[in-house]
Amino acid sequence: MAAPVIRSITPTKTNLMPGETTTVVIDAFDADSRSVTLTGAVTDAGGTTSTVSTTLTVGDPITYELTSSDPSVTVTPDPATPGRFTVTV
Repeated sequence: MAAPVIRSITPTKTNLMPGETTTVVIDAFDADSRSVTLTGAVTDAGGTTSTVSTTLTVGDPITYELTSSDPSVTVTPDPATPGRFTVTV
């Protein structure tokens, strides 16, 4: 089993004054994931068919964590968006 891959860790703002916040997003993926292609088709009364495909990625759940070595910094995960955190300095 391969380790997850972190593409980036990106803050919305990099220079903060005390009391300010920034949002930090970790973009990562499961290296062992696989792709599944789904194809949908619709046919009209005249027999003309139209198709379109989409791809799903199936992978293991990833747990995101963001920590700080500075005890005055607060890191709060966004419960609605895994990998997104609010950081208050």
